[in-house]
Amino acid sequence: MTWMFTVLAVRRLFSKNVILRHLSAAKSVSCSSARCISTVESARKRTYEPNLALRFSDKTGLTDIDKFLRKQRIKGALYSCEENEQATKDFWARILKAGDMDFVERYLYMRVKLGLRVDPEKVIKDMNDAGLTPNAWTYASFIHQSCAAGDMNQTNFYLRMLRNAGFKPTRFIFSQILHGYVKAGLPEEVASTQEILSQMGLWPSKFAYEGLLSAYADIGDKDSLLRTLDEAYTVLPSIEHNKTTESRQISPVLLLDLYTRLVCSLGYTNATCSEISTKLLTMKDNFPFEFAVDTVKILLAKGRPAAALEIFKIIDNYPEHHEYLSKLALYAAAGGLEHEALEPFWHVASMDGDELYMLRNKSKLYFRRTGKFSNNLGDRLQACIDENNVQGALDLLKDLNKTNITLAYTLFVPKLMSLGISLQDLLKQTEDNEIIKALLFGYVFRELISIQSTDDLKSRLTNCSELVNEYRAKELLPYNDVVRLNSFILVKLVTNIISVSDIEEIAKLNKSTVMHDVFGIFGRTLSKRALRMFFMQVFEALTLSHLRSFHGIPKNTVIQLVADVCAHQDVTFAYGGWMLLKLRDADVPTHIMAKLSSSRSVALSSFSNINVLLFDDRASNADGRNKDEDPVTNQVKLLPEESVPATAESLVKASKNDPEELDRELKSIEKSWRLQKKFILLNYLVNLGSEDLVERVLRFLPDEHKRQLEPMKSIAHIIKSSLANANCDKPSSESVKQSIENLQNLSSQDLYVTMRGPHLDTLFRCWPTEQIPDLVFITKKLSKLGLNSVSLQLAGVLINRGLSDLVSTLLENNKTVPFTFLVGNPRNSLTKSEFLASVEYLKSVDSQHVPGFVDHCLRNAALSTNDDNFYQLIRTVVSPPFNMDLLQVCIQPTLQVLYHRLEVSKNLPEDILQAAQPVVQKFTALKAKASN
Repeated sequence: MTWMFTVLAVRRLFSKNVILRHLSAAKSVSCSSARCISTVESARKRTYEPNLALRFSDKTGLTDIDKFLRKQRIKGALYSCEENEQATKDFWARILKAGDMDFVERYLYMRVKLGLRVDPEKVIKDMNDAGLTPNAWTYASFIHQSCAAGDMNQTNFYLRMLRNAGFKPTRFIFSQILHGYVKAGLPEEVASTQEILSQMGLWPSKFAYEGLLSAYADIGDKDSLLRTLDEAYTVLPSIEHNKTTESRQISPVLLLDLYTRLVCSLGYTNATCSEISTKLLTMKDNFPFEFAVDTVKILLAKGRPAAALEIFKIIDNYPEHHEYLSKLALYAAAGGLEHEALEPFWHVASMDGDELYMLRNKSKLYFRRTGKFSNNLGDRLQACIDENNVQGALDLLKDLNKTNITLAYTLFVPKLMSLGISLQDLLKQTEDNEIIKALLFGYVFRELISIQSTDDLKSRLTNCSELVNEYRAKELLPYNDVVRLNSFILVKLVTNIISVSDIEEIAKLNKSTVMHDVFGIFGRTLSKRALRMFFMQVFEALTLSHLRSFHGIPKNTVIQLVADVCAHQDVTFAYGGWMLLKLRDADVPTHIMAKLSSSRSVALSSFSNINVLLFDDRASNADGRNKDEDPVTNQVKLLPEESVPATAESLVKASKNDPEELDRELKSIEKSWRLQKKFILLNYLVNLGSEDLVERVLRFLPDEHKRQLEPMKSIAHIIKSSLANANCDKPSSESVKQSIENLQNLSSQDLYVTMRGPHLDTLFRCWPTEQIPDLVFITKKLSKLGLNSVSLQLAGVLINRGLSDLVSTLLENNKTVPFTFLVGNPRNSLTKSEFLASVEYLKSVDSQHVPGFVDHCLRNAALSTNDDNFYQLIRTVVSPPFNMDLLQVCIQPTLQVLYHRLEVSKNLPEDILQAAQPVVQKFTALKAKASN
């Protein structure tokens, strides 16, 4: 009987003779067994020309082919179709030669995913010539290609090819046919195909829903997507019991793929889909972490930072896996984004603060470098090497200059010397002494990183030492420019040094003579300034490395050995900087720490995270400042972005207690802060309700920006009035009503400029209750720009305030408010009354997410500076009627945050200590186990 229905279906599909309207080709994927990457073209990309030749230099063996096919799925997001075509073209012949049909299928599938054309006639001819017989999956790849483009005429042709080859349509093919009819705008054909599949027992089914859902996502039909997704959630669990559990569930991989397709197909770059992300939050079991990481990367590469952040917040629940963070800048740059787009990621990442600080700075550096090196010297050098054009490669040395001098030692020296070119031949190509110094440093580094044995060690040390002495005499050393080395290379250097060190010496004296000898040569190759940069990157590489030991030597011991060498060479770091904090965490002895500190008269025990925020390592440049400059000016110049909130609080405090100090600080800010930083300061001053200071800082801005940001005074006034009254239910003053009217009269774009920032949540919480309809009106104006999350954010705050009856007008696309919009944030953690009001709402509409809500609230409270809210929330959670166990309700990242807060807090109330005792005991035991 099944055979008859199959024949009927095929005939029905073959007999279709319809006029199709062709949609723009949107490449898509619907195979649930493979990683799906939305390739709908969206954001305008920054010019990005990779060195394609380096992406697969070793082309021997099936392992390389397998690796290429796996990696290309995610790497393809970085490149254009032309670049991907160039990268993939050489693999087809190798795959045919290998004779592996699995590789053939994966290769064809990959090409469709990347939007690369598959020529069926050529594929079949090449396979026949290679002695391979096309199978059903071969024809399925052709059908996949035509259905992705909505070309059903071509699909009919490929179906005939499939039938003539003696194959029948597979479930995947039927899924693609549904997908293609949606893309072609033929709903009647969708219904007709569903009817046939129903007769065959294949509708409803998971694979059929996937075809429909992916098509709706590709064309940006959010309403149809969500409606069909809800239908699938309802229908699939009820299908016959002989189906497997997997066939009746929507997988998180599919949800991530749908999310990516949808937000990339929508017309605005800040699009998100909280409906899908909320579903993902419930899927903690077997969550596809790596696929979710790929999704974040792809969304960044497509210029969708808001969507990437929404997924990032979900995967940040797995903090033990954070290696991918260092790659985010690469994908963000490919998507045409600037480093500011990654700031929200650093703020929510569950990582050690110092590591995040390093990653954040490396990210900024990456963006600066991608904009600076536009001459593609690397690609040109590789092209010369591939063509065996040695002279052409040497001639490129003339293109090195001050802006790309790091390429001399990171690229030219290792590449050209591997071809057998001598150091002298390299030096002859340039008369620029600075480039010569860079080449010499590159040579010394290449020699020392290549140490393999104790016998090899002595000859290399002697050779390098004599070379350094020779060129120091000629004043062509030390090198005094930028040192920028790859972390992997630096870890390799230290690993090789440890491999030839005396292990007994390290065990007895906590010292390595070999390390002193090797780094001693670097000390004579580099100037003090460059040597300090070099050691900073060595420490950074070791800190971020996931190796626990180096040839049996624990990582902390290795850091201590390097610190000993560093102190011996009299290299110092800024007091209070992250570097010294990290060395202290590695148990570097106090006497060495004292030598490494640039402010040795100050006790090291007074280090604090506040010092890191206020005086980062740039403070070491203070020695060269004009001694007559105002010290406050010098101090403010060194403030990194993280210190802006602290600066805002300092200004507010000075405005109340010390007007003269306030004038000095404001004068320094006006003189030395860049414009963007002043914008950020304005946001935080508004958040504090400091109307007078907002007025004064606005005067620092150019007239154009001053006019645009003038309405921020109205927001500051509303917040100030609320903070003064401490009761939003009281009637509003006339001045507050006037401020609200001023905001109502703004255009959507002006509202967006005025309201975005840390003050938005505070404004929602401070808005007078009787004026809530006006706030809803303003929020809907913002929604016209596609900022639907603002409506949900307001809805969440209203529920916190016990005003859930007012949220219905804000829920245009949502039946309920996702719990993630109810949990507050570290700046505004929930009070006890807000927490209870939110729990009551969740119990009535979404009770299964109450534990997740509690977890998020506890984390925000622990991250806040409000002790009262933190203590009250713990008391509420562990007491009746909740009686929750913190170890059970909190996920691991939240427990870590709680433990850290409890550890640094002083004078904890007795009942809080008692409630948190299981958490403290757990992490104390973990620490003890780790130390053993």
